[in-house]
Order: sequence, then C-alpha cells, then structure tokens
Amino acid sequence: MKALLLRTLVVALLFAATGLRADAQELALTAEEKAWLARHREIRVGYDPNWPPFSVTDASGRFVGMDADLLALLGQRLGVRFVPAPAASWPEAYRAAQRGAVDLLVGTARTPEREREFHFTEPYVSFPVGIVTRSSEDFYWSTLDLEGRTVASPRGYVTTAALVRDFPRVKLRLTDSVADSLELVTDGRADAAITNLVNASYIIKTRGFSNLKISGVLPDTFELRYAVRQDWPELVRLLDRAIASLSRAEVQSLHHRWVRVDYAKVIRWDLVWKTAAIVLAVLGAVIGFLVWHYRAVRIELAKRKLVQQALEAANTRLNVANGELITQHEEISELMRVAAHDLRSPLTAITLGADVFRETLAGAARAQAESMLGAARQMMQLIDDLLEVHALEQGERRFEFVETDVAALVRESVAALEPLAQRKSMVLDLADVGAPPFVKADARALRQAFENLLSNAFKFSPPGGIVRVRAFVWNEFVRVEVIDQGPGVPPNERERIFTKYARGTARPTGGEKSTGLGLAIVRETISVLNGRTWCQEAPTGRGACFVIVVPFLQAEESRVAI
Repeated sequence: MKALLLRTLVVALLFAATGLRADAQELALTAEEKAWLARHREIRVGYDPNWPPFSVTDASGRFVGMDADLLALLGQRLGVRFVPAPAASWPEAYRAAQRGAVDLLVGTARTPEREREFHFTEPYVSFPVGIVTRSSEDFYWSTLDLEGRTVASPRGYVTTAALVRDFPRVKLRLTDSVADSLELVTDGRADAAITNLVNASYIIKTRGFSNLKISGVLPDTFELRYAVRQDWPELVRLLDRAIASLSRAEVQSLHHRWVRVDYAKVIRWDLVWKTAAIVLAVLGAVIGFLVWHYRAVRIELAKRKLVQQALEAANTRLNVANGELITQHEEISELMRVAAHDLRSPLTAITLGADVFRETLAGAARAQAESMLGAARQMMQLIDDLLEVHALEQGERRFEFVETDVAALVRESVAALEPLAQRKSMVLDLADVGAPPFVKADARALRQAFENLLSNAFKFSPPGGIVRVRAFVWNEFVRVEVIDQGPGVPPNERERIFTKYARGTARPTGGEKSTGLGLAIVRETISVLNGRTWCQEAPTGRGACFVIVVPFLQAEESRVAI
C-alpha cells in the first residue's frame, strides 16, 4: 500500500508539473472573440462516464471529476456554460461527437484518425501508463511479458487497440470500463490490466481492491486534450488561452480534491536519518576511491587517445570502402533491371511458343512441351520474385493505400489460380469467406500475398486434396487463413520459412519447384500494410494454416481510446 501511495504522489506531482500552466495570466479577449462567445453561451460536452478520477457520472446522474472541475474554472474565465451530455460509455460519447450531438470532448488523446474529424487543443495533462496485476504476480517490465496471458481492457480505448495491433498473442478480454477490467484481475479471471497510474490508483483505493499492485510502468505517455468540432476553431484558441490563465493555487486545489495523498503517514524520519547516514558513509568511500582512481584514469586516457587515433584512421579507410560498396550496389541494381528486361522477352516468346506447340502434340511429346512450358514459367516467376524482393529492400516499391474489399480480392486470387488447382484435381473451399469490412491497403500487393499463399498450399497438398480459405473479423482486424492438407510445418521452422531463400523439410507433392522467396515477399508486404502474417498448425491437426491479419477501416476510425 505504501508503494502505491508513493506512486500516486509521483503522478500527482507530474500532473502539477506538466499539465496546466502554474502562473496566472490575464485573459484579454478581442472584440471578435467576445462576439463569438456571446453567440455560444452554452457548449455541449461529451465525456467518459466511467473514468475516475477524470470523468464520472455519479449516482445522481451528474458529471463529476477533475475534468468537470476544470471545465467549471474555464467556464468562469470565458463566461460560458459547459453543458454535459450524458452517455453510457466512451464509444457512445465519441459517436455523439462524430454526428454533431456534442461540441467538445474532454480527456481525448490526439491521433491522425481523429484529426480528420476534430480540432485539438494543447495538452492540459499527461500521465504514464502501467500494468496492474495481483500482488502475488511477478513484476512485468513490458507488454512483451503479457504474451500468452489474459489481459482485461476496455472497449474503444487506445491502449486496447494498440495491444490488439502489436501483440495478437495476448488473450484479450474486453470490458465496459477500467473498473470492470481491474475487477476481473482481482477475481483471477484475468492476469493483468493496462491503464494510467492515476486512474488505477484511484479505483484500487475507492473499490478496495487490496490484492492488486502496479507491476510495471510502460514508456508510453498519453497527453489529454480537448477535441472540438471542426467548424469551431475559435473555441480551440479560447480554451488554450483560458488554460494558460489558471493560477498555481487553482491548479493545486483541483488536483488535491481528486488525487489526494496522505504522504505524512508514508514518511518515517528514523528511516530517513539512517538512510542519510548510510548515504554519507558511502559518499565518503566513493570520494576516496575516486581520488585513488584519478591517476589510473589519466594513464588510461593516454592509452585511449592512441587507440582513438588508430580508430579514426581505420574509420577513414572504412568510409572509402563503403563508398566503393555503394557504387557496386548501384551497379548490381542496374544489372538486375537490365537482366530482367533482357530475359523477359525471350522467356515470353518461349512460353507462348511452347503453349501453342503443346496443343498440336500428344503423348510423350506433349508431356515434353508441358515440361518446357513449366520451366519457362518457373524462370519468369524467379525473375519476378527477385525483382520484387529487391524493390522491397530498397524501398522502391510504391504502395497506394485505398479502401479495399478483402473478400473480393480473395475470390479474384482463387479464380486466377484455378487452372493451377485443376492440374492437381484440387478442391477450393470458400464456404468461410464472408463479407468482412473493407481495409485500407494496396489492393495489388494484398492480392499478390493471397496468391502466394494459395500457390504455396497447392504445391504442398496432395492431388485431389482440399485447400480451404477463410476470411472473417478477428478483434479489430480482417483475418484471412489459407489451410492446406500437406505435411504441415514443424514449429521450429515456422519463422525460418519467412526468410529469403529458406525452405522447410516438407517437399512439394507434384514435383513443383520453389524459389524460397514467396513467403519472404508475403511477410515484408503485409508488414508495410500495417498487418502481420504467420504460420500455425491447421485446425484439423493435418496440414498448415497460413494467416494474414490487416486492420479494417472501422478499427482505424474508432481507435479513439483515452
């Protein structure tokens, strides 16, 4: 409990230091600003009803909390009345602002998606984010420690969206509020919850969650701002000036009411004096050691100066060599482009000629023509893969992000590869391809990724087998799965096969060849599209399941967390 109180004190001090201006300033308004305020005496306010101590709807249905008190001070400065618009949840309050039912949102973090819909003030407060667990748990140093564990987090919060996007292996349990998330942790139904330290310490204290602790503090810091409707830029400037005009006494009074710490009970002066004595003794020992060490340091510095001179000479030689390597790399890039161009023309002629020649033959001669055609196509694919990998590595591939129908792309990819499936008498099962939301992606790149995974499934599935494709909503992503009936991929190979020129122990069932570049291209492409791809065991236990997840548009637009 003492550690929790100390953390709360630190956060309270952080509020006072980094949030609002300390020195009072005169709020002088222009004639235009006074006229604007006279026309807008009442300003509708949206807020999160379950986010203490910042904003809460109490038992009487009133808007209370730090944000309510701050708005009262700002209303006095500006001569306006901020009228709260009750909502059942933060997502509901945000949707009300989107459709114009409220004029201003409190406690809002600025994101690129939100800036398309609102104007934002300067931050009026900032705070760190922590991981809350039961007291019996070990400490967590980052969200990487949460992988494979159950984490409770509220719907619509930015911490929730970031957790889903960056750590898909975390088992997420969505709740309606931070208090509900902490209740799941204290009851053992979840392993951890992620929220800001002020919010966590306030709820733990008021709800009596005595078996909880803050197990780690993340490097993320969220700045809270006011989000104002697009057609009221005047209000943004007025709010910024009103916040800057608040005095130190007003700021401290607001903080003390909601983030009060009885730190007198925490300080034990006997421990302070003992600690001071130990510190002085250690300091004396350190000073003595430094004096003794001084001479050794001077000798060491002289040696290091000689080493530095040698390193500078070596660095000069390395810079010359690096320039030569850059020139060689440019020459290699040009050579690849020229070779690709010069090889494509004869290979295209060979492919067309073999295709026409094949139709006039039968028996062994036809089989030989088929073999020639397959070899030519394989060479064309190798050239395409090499150029694609080179373009991705050099940043030369240009992506155009537009609204894209994933289900339509999946069906187009299947139709394009239907002849390849027919050669092995394979069945394509699209029964689980629904109508997931659109994504914002490069349609050509996404289709190429789908076709690579489908082609890979055809290679490793037996003739007459079934390749199953699924597309559905998964958290705030569109998830596409390609499931084959091949020998599968051992766990120790599931990451390695996504590297360049890597091949697993499994072999194609029809003698097909592999460049070892297809899966590397898929991973690099999906990463650029803000998604992820991986391999896992097929649901039936037979074969492999390759997964692609890409955030859908609704997720991007609703990433409005606090």
